Amino acid sequence: MSVEGGRIVIVGAGRGGFELLRVLVNTRDVQVCYVCDVNPDARGMLFARQHNIPCVSRFADFVNDPAIDLIFECTGRREVFDELNRLKPPAVSLIGSAGTRAIFSLFDHYDELSRNLQSVKLNLERRIIERTDELERALAALEQEKQTSEQLYERERQINEDKTKYLIHTTHQLKAPFAAIQSYVDVIMEGYTGDISGETRDILGKVKRRCELLQENIRDMLELAKLRAHLVDDFARDRFDLRELVDEVIERVSGAATAKRVALVAEGDTGIQLTTHRKHLYDLLSILVENAVKYSPAETTVRVVVQPGVGSKVAVEVRDQGIGIVPEHREKIFGEYFRANNAVRFEPNGTGLGLAIALQLARRLDVEIKVESEIDKGSTFTVQLG
Repeated sequence: MSVEGGRIVIVGAGRGGFELLRVLVNTRDVQVCYVCDVNPDARGMLFARQHNIPCVSRFADFVNDPAIDLIFECTGRREVFDELNRLKPPAVSLIGSAGTRAIFSLFDHYDELSRNLQSVKLNLERRIIERTDELERALAALEQEKQTSEQLYERERQINEDKTKYLIHTTHQLKAPFAAIQSYVDVIMEGYTGDISGETRDILGKVKRRCELLQENIRDMLELAKLRAHLVDDFARDRFDLRELVDEVIERVSGAATAKRVALVAEGDTGIQLTTHRKHLYDLLSILVENAVKYSPAETTVRVVVQPGVGSKVAVEVRDQGIGIVPEHREKIFGEYFRANNAVRFEPNGTGLGLAIALQLARRLDVEIKVESEIDKGSTFTVQLG
């Protein structure tokens, strides 16, 4: 949580001011310019001096500093707040004790989330180490007894299934803390805790966007884990019109395309009937079209083309005029969490799991995804269907 270029003064260096200062000195893009208190031995004053932050005892020492953006009043005394409000320039924002407590509530939830994530990470690492040790012992036994190979294979499969189920369980547990943080952010941004400054709103907006990105990551992790654990239905096969399915995908992605000013067009034959898992194919094509829109500049076109494929097959091509993929990354783009450098520069927010999920869906459908691309000119993803 940070304000880019934020320059801050903390008034009141007791327990509340100290706790706020302790968080802010470790926050990127935030500079604490002054700490003010009449008690030079207050806890926050001692901490500030340790970090080479100017310590003052009078409002006059900082209120006219043109570099100041924001003042946190942490004493809880109304007369102090009123005096600061009278003395500060109009361009400087002032947050009183009520606002500070609301921000601390967010810090508490953020710390709780961090602790939960660390606990999940440590538990998962421990489980992986335990399972890896078991696998190593099993492999040692295999050298001595070749006839146990089938049992070892089943054991390895069980280990991977346990890890996947554990991931699904722990990922589900992460949903509630993120929902709580978003709820608190919405409450504060909607003014239920009182008026907030523009700088504070910017901070809360960044927290909200980070939560949304992490929730998207959680959803993708769950989808990928379920596919790998065979927790999705692969047996429901439908007969349907391929072009109608493509039109549904276009409708789903049209909002994102309109927002980016990217034209989205469906082309090709109608009346082609397929018998396969309809939802898997819908999800696969949706990922490819969403990616094409995401990495396309404004005023370009994404085309989804249905046309005859090899032999009796039919192909669906997703063609964009986007940033393209360098040749050495063609095979890597379907790996988990891989994002090419030009993709990160063009669109910083992304989970790196979309194409990994697409690959799992393609395997479920027993189809192949081919990629052709030229850097800065666009890419074509082709799905061959039979």
